Amino acid sequence: MAQAAEPAADYGLAQRIRARIEEIYAAKSVKGEGDLSYSIMPVAVPPERGNFLLDVCRAERAASTLEVGMAWGLSTLHIFQALVENGAAAPHHVIMDPFQAAVYHNAALRTLRELGLESSVEFYPEPSGLVLPRLVSAGRQFDLAFIDGDHRFDGVFVDLYYVDQLLKPGGVAVFDDMSWDGVYLACRFAQTNYGYQTIAELANRGGSGSAPGRPLMRACRKPARPVERDQPHFVSFFDDFQSNQFGSRLTASTLRYQGLLAMRDGRRAEARRYFLAALRVDPAHVKTYFRLIRTYLPAALIRATTGRTRSAP
Repeated sequence: MAQAAEPAADYGLAQRIRARIEEIYAAKSVKGEGDLSYSIMPVAVPPERGNFLLDVCRAERAASTLEVGMAWGLSTLHIFQALVENGAAAPHHVIMDPFQAAVYHNAALRTLRELGLESSVEFYPEPSGLVLPRLVSAGRQFDLAFIDGDHRFDGVFVDLYYVDQLLKPGGVAVFDDMSWDGVYLACRFAQTNYGYQTIAELANRGGSGSAPGRPLMRACRKPARPVERDQPHFVSFFDDFQSNQFGSRLTASTLRYQGLLAMRDGRRAEARRYFLAALRVDPAHVKTYFRLIRTYLPAALIRATTGRTRSAP
C-alpha cells in the first residue's frame, strides 16, 4: 500500500508572510485599530530573534504551536512562516495575550486577518495562567511552544509548568529574553528538574541589559520520557546564579530596592547609604547614580520630578 504524500508547502503564502515581516521591520510600525499606525519599538522581536524562532520551527517540522505573548505579532508571523513552509495541512497556532487590545491596539490580529490567517489562529485575550490550565484539561498537545510573556520568575515558571504538560514527548520550548533573571532561572529549572536539553541558542553579542554568559534565546527539548523524580525531589537550579557575577547582581538589586523604599519614606540619608553600597557592587548601573543625586535634592523637588517619593509624616 502506497504511503500518503506529505502536504505540500504553500510557498506563495510563505512569501507573503515574509514580505509582511520585512515591510513591518522597514517601516518600524504597524497598523492597528482605526487604521492608525503604531511604532513597534522597542517591544518588537528583533529580526535576529525572529529568524532564530523561524529556524527552530523549521528544523522541528512543527505543525502544532503555542505562543505566550503576542505584542505586535512579529514572532507570530515567523512561526506562521515556518508552519506554512513545513507543509502543515491546516496551520493552527494558539496564542494568549491579555494586552493585545489595550496596549497593542489589536495590530497583530489585524495583520493576521489581512494575510488570511485569522481562521488558523486560536486567540485568547486572557492571561496565560488562566488559559494554559484549560488547555491541559482539554488534553491538548503541541510540537513547540514559544514562551515570551510575563518575565518575572513566578509568571514564567507558571507558563513553564503548564507548557511542560502541553508539549508532546520530544517537543520544544523556546525561551526569549534569557538575560532576564526570571526567564533564565525558569529555563534552568526545566533543565535541572524536568530534564530538558538545549538544542539551539542565539548568542548574546552584548549591549544594554545583557547578562554576560547568557544567550538571548534558548530552545530546549522535552525528554521523550519523563525524568523520574523522587518525592520530594528538587535539584538546585540557582547555584550558579548566586555565585560570582550573578550573586553580585542580586546583591546590588537588593540594595537598590532598599534605597528606593527609604526614599519613598523620606529617609534620604539611609537611601543614600543603600545607593552608595549598590554602586560599590555594580558601578555600571547608571540609574543608581541618578537616584543617588536625588537623595541630595529638597523633598519638594523630588516629589515634583518623580511623583513617587513622599516625605515621612
